[in-house]
This record gives sequence, C-alpha cells and structure tokens, in this order.
Amino acid sequence: MIRTDDFQAAAALLSEARRIVVFSGAGLSKASGIPTYRDADGLWMNEDALRYSHADDLQRDPAGFIRFWAERMAEIGAAAPNPGHLALARLQQLRPETRLVTQNVDGLLTLAGCTEVLELHGSLRRWRCDHCGNRHGPWPLHRCLRCGSRARPDVVMFGEALDDAVLLAARDAARHCDVFVVVGSTAVVYPAAELPWQAMDHGASLITLNIEPLHLDEAARAVLRGPAEFLLPRLIDDLLPRAL
Repeated sequence: MIRTDDFQAAAALLSEARRIVVFSGAGLSKASGIPTYRDADGLWMNEDALRYSHADDLQRDPAGFIRFWAERMAEIGAAAPNPGHLALARLQQLRPETRLVTQNVDGLLTLAGCTEVLELHGSLRRWRCDHCGNRHGPWPLHRCLRCGSRARPDVVMFGEALDDAVLLAARDAARHCDVFVVVGSTAVVYPAAELPWQAMDHGASLITLNIEPLHLDEAARAVLRGPAEFLLPRLIDDLLPRAL
C-alpha cells in the first residue's frame, strides 16, 4: 500500500530537481529474474559463489573460477530490462543531468537505454585481462587474444577495491545533486553506503524506495515501500506532465 503523501512528496521533489542521482541495488533487477543476493536462490545461497568470489580464487582454482563465473555471465546475458530500468531511462531523458549509480553487475540499465551508468562493482557482461588491461576481447577459451593471459569477469571481487575513477564520479554526483534516490538497495555496504549521506550533507533531499524498511528511511523526505518495477514507472509517469 503506497502512502499517498509520500508518493506526492517524492513526485514533487523530482519535479523540482534538476540534478538527480539514483542509487540502485539488487531489488531493481529482481523482476528481470535476477535474484537478490540473499533470496532462497540468490548468489550467497550457492556454495560455489562463496568458493569463487575472492580475488585469490582465480589463482587457487582457475578452471573452477572461470567455469562458475561463465555460467553466471550466461544467466545474466539472458536477462532483459524490466519496467523499473526503462523508467530510469525515461527519467534521464526528462532530466538529462540525472546520474545513475548502481551496485548491480547485470548491465540492465545500459540495455534499457540509460547512459553513463556508474557501475560501482563492474559488469558481468564483460571480461577483462588483468595482465594487459584488455577489455574488448575476443576471449577464445577465456583467454586474452592480445597477450594470452587468462581472462576474468570485469567485476569487483572480495579482496579488491572499487575502481577509483568510478567511485570518485559517484561521490561527485552525490555531492552536487538536488535529490538522491535509493532504489532496491540496503545501502549498508561501504564505501557505496556513504553516498546518500554525502548527498544529504551537501543539501540534497533523500527518497528511499524499497520493499523492506531501510535504516535510511528516518532521514528520507519520502519513503516508498514496494517493488521498483511498479513504483518507478508510476513516479516517472507522474513527472512527465510536469516536464511538458
């Protein structure tokens, strides 16, 4: 059940904003058939995920590491954007200074037509070679054709730091936005979890949109409880007449 006053408050904040940041997590992609990490069929319920999610695991068991992540990449490759992703692409069209920051590694925002998505944890739609920096392939037998080294998914594993340039761009966007929207993320994993607080410290209003309560709700100007694929299209459809 959506509280009308919160929905109207969120719509009003977005309509008045020029610079918007949308920070998304696994809840945004659940309707695309990608379980959140702690769902019954989520990634952390898979023993192999725990075995092959650290940076050192590629050296410990190269064949097992590549086999596991190639299967995950095939699953991600079969997924399609849902109405939540498409609504965010429309938001960027209505508010061109909207920046999208995501913890997701599925690449669905880009497939939906969103631009310049800041993928904090990388993407499972790409391989990369850590030896020579190749990100363009081809990858015969999961090896880099340029230097012959073993390729790996272009995602941040445990034991690795986020890409400095991506994190810096996300922090800059948070510090200069008018409204910061958290969608489908618990926003508890650092350093990404600092972004909503940085935005509010610099005067931005916070909107939270999630199925479950968040620790950020108390600081939010509007709290929307429900699935992203349902609420985001409604919010953007409400924004459209105001933008004309």
